[in-house]
Amino acid sequence: MKRLVGKVALITGASSGFGRGTALAFAKEGCDLILTARREERLQEVVATCEQLGVKAVYFAGDAQLERTAIDTVALAIKTFGKIDILINNAGIGRTLSLAETSMADYDLVMNSNVRSAYAFTKYAVPYMEKKHDGQIILVSSVTGIVGHADETAYTCSKFALRGLGQALDRELLGQGIRTCVFCPHAGATEFEVGYGRTTEGVAESGFLTPEDVGQALLSVCVQTKNSRIVELRLASNNVKY
Repeated sequence: MKRLVGKVALITGASSGFGRGTALAFAKEGCDLILTARREERLQEVVATCEQLGVKAVYFAGDAQLERTAIDTVALAIKTFGKIDILINNAGIGRTLSLAETSMADYDLVMNSNVRSAYAFTKYAVPYMEKKHDGQIILVSSVTGIVGHADETAYTCSKFALRGLGQALDRELLGQGIRTCVFCPHAGATEFEVGYGRTTEGVAESGFLTPEDVGQALLSVCVQTKNSRIVELRLASNNVKY
C-alpha cells in the first residue's frame, strides 16, 4: 500500500542529488509534488519521471536565495493542490575553503542558499499548514552541522544554523500540529560533492550515501504515527567509516 497517497510535498533543490532522490521516493508512495530548483531542464525531467509513477507534479524554476522564489513556489502549490503537507528544505551549496580564502561574498552565497532559503520557504508554507493543524517540515542540515569541519567554515555556520532553526521551529510549531525534523546526512554520492579535489568518478565509487538512501530516510520521517515525530535524524553509509 502506498503510504503518502493524498499528501502534497514541496521539495527545494529538487533537480538533482538528494532532492531528486527524495522526489522519486515520495512519488513511488503516491505523493503529489511541487519541485523547485534553478535548472529548468533538470526539473522538467524529474517532473516527467515522477508523473510516470502516477502522481501529479509541477515545478517552479528559480533561485532559492530569493524571497520571491519562495513566495511564488508556495503560491503555485496552493493554486495547484490547495495545500502543502510536507516541506523539505533541501536546497544548498557548499564551499571547501579556509577561513582566509573565504570571501564575504562566498559567505553570503552559502548562508543565503542554505539558511535564508529554508527560512523563507518555511515562513510562507507554515500558514497553510496551520490552517490544517498538520504538517511536516524537514530541514536538510549535515553531519557538518553536528561537528564543525576545517576548511568549511561558512558551510559549517550554515548547517549549525539550520539545526538551530529546526529546534526553534519544533518548539514554536508543534502545538499547532506541525512537526519539524533536522536531517543530518554524511557525504553523498552526488554532484554536490564534486570539486576541490573530488572527481565525478571518485565520488561515484566512494560508497557515500545515494539519493535513494536519502529518499527512504526522509520517507520514514513522514510516515510516523500521529503520536510521534523524528526530531533529528543522522544518516551514514555502511560503506564508509567516520
